[in-house]
Amino acid sequence: MTLQQLKCFLVMAEVLHYTKAANQLYISQPSLSYAISELEKELGVPFFERKGNHTLMTKYGESFLPYVKQIFSTLNEAKAHLYEMLDASTGKVNLGYIYSISFDFVPRMLELFYADQGNSQITFEFFQGLHYTLIEKLKSGSVDLLLSANPDDKTIEGVPVFKQELFVVVPENHRLANNDCVSLADVRNEPLISLSKTSDIRNHLVKCFERIGAKPIIAGEVAECIGMSALVRANLGIAITPLSPTFEGGKLKVLRFHEDERETMHRDIHLLWMKDHQLEPSVKRFRDFIIDRSKSA
Repeated sequence: MTLQQLKCFLVMAEVLHYTKAANQLYISQPSLSYAISELEKELGVPFFERKGNHTLMTKYGESFLPYVKQIFSTLNEAKAHLYEMLDASTGKVNLGYIYSISFDFVPRMLELFYADQGNSQITFEFFQGLHYTLIEKLKSGSVDLLLSANPDDKTIEGVPVFKQELFVVVPENHRLANNDCVSLADVRNEPLISLSKTSDIRNHLVKCFERIGAKPIIAGEVAECIGMSALVRANLGIAITPLSPTFEGGKLKVLRFHEDERETMHRDIHLLWMKDHQLEPSVKRFRDFIIDRSKSA
């Protein structure tokens, strides 16, 4: 009997669906079936049975379930105790964040964090990427903390840390280039250079356009802001995006939305972590630092 087999049993008992359970465990369905089969074989009783299109737990499974829950509860308590014994002033933080905050927010927070000499022995490994890719890294455990939009996922906890304003970026010869501010209606028929569908900002823009009864006209998709700025400079479309240094310099004009639209033309950036994952003390220390800074901002 292994912990992996018990974990497979526990998840299966919660969802009673082999495909869903396998997805939650990040294993194949045959691997899940084999693990449960081996556990049943060792203990000599069936834990699940099929009735029509449904999977049900047997009386043996129902009897076994509270003991398995207690095993994992005790194991988590033991891990928590060991983590508390560690020194929070050392360790590594695996920090993920979306591209658009890599130029300002992340470097500023790290500079302030390291201004405290008590944090000097904490190291970081950084993971930049698009929203949905980073969410998968968070769920798999590759990332401890993630700065991105809220995924509305019950397995993930988080707090909002700041509002990220969106701007309109146009070529310098564009009809709107001499304006100081624009409305979303002003650009509803403009070809748009957008991040790909794996970026949260793409879905956010779709919702913004829906509010004015329109759909964005996607002229091109890119993976990050450098590609976006290059295509806007080439007069292939405009961009609606957070600010970054890639939009500075010649041939581009950055416009704000009218003040009455700025409340909607932004997105909330959250600090995220897995709800059921025990964070190491150094990770907790950085998490609490970011939360405290956001409250005082």
